[in-house]
Amino acid sequence: MNDIFSRIGKTLPDLKRAERRIAELILSDVDLVLKGSITEVAEAASVSASSITRFSRMFGAEGFKDLKLSIAQARSAQSPFAHQSVQDLDERAIAGGQLEEMYLQQITSSLRSTYASLDAIALTDAIAALRSARRVRFFGVAVSGLMAEEASMRLMRLGLDASYVGDSHFRRIASTLLRPDDVAVVISHTGRSQETIEAAEIARGAGATVIGISAPHNPLTQFCDILIGVSVYEEIDIYTPSISHFSYHYVIGLIAFHIGQSSALNRAELLEKIKGGLARGQIESES
Repeated sequence: MNDIFSRIGKTLPDLKRAERRIAELILSDVDLVLKGSITEVAEAASVSASSITRFSRMFGAEGFKDLKLSIAQARSAQSPFAHQSVQDLDERAIAGGQLEEMYLQQITSSLRSTYASLDAIALTDAIAALRSARRVRFFGVAVSGLMAEEASMRLMRLGLDASYVGDSHFRRIASTLLRPDDVAVVISHTGRSQETIEAAEIARGAGATVIGISAPHNPLTQFCDILIGVSVYEEIDIYTPSISHFSYHYVIGLIAFHIGQSSALNRAELLEKIKGGLARGQIESES
């Protein structure tokens, strides 16, 4: 594919800070970009209007209006269900199988967008920090908490001292007791969950390395030493989260796979230990 979204995604790791902010905004909130003025888009990306113009010319557009035209054309060429709400479907459309196709297309689009915009440097830095950490504590609430718990379980199976802390009281204790050789991983799609922001702030104050898995440009990111940005549009309604958590599982899986492929990890020995531990909880069948 050579549309504007793919081109922006491929160049994302090499962009300067202001350019990256604009690119991430386009990939995560295309509606705002298409509907907003150059001033509104610049404010949303925390850049100047002239930066928007320069960014537009980087991708072959004469100006912002021309860039919006390219974005609109690329969007219209995507699946007709990529940006449609489930709530827009009537009973006839659902009976005709459109719900299944729409949901699959939205998941696919989310994963492709995450892959295209993935910051390889941030991912590499996060993996290195996790591999060398004395211990790893995961923080997140609600659905992000479920993903944080799964991530901790996957790293624990790889031999890391990893755990998820969900209770608000113990979250404060755990983040306070972290040390400079520890890592805190905070997960939040909105980056606005006060409990998660507090955990990140306390952990960073304690000297721990804070890895954030979140959308870029939100209150949480200011407390992250390493940010793995996940720019996926999520409709805020009764079905939330319906799309974004697939992208978070993808990122968590990548981290686990990379750590698991370490040459220093004796996978056979580790698996044998895990099986031995699990066997203690099994009741032997009577012969």
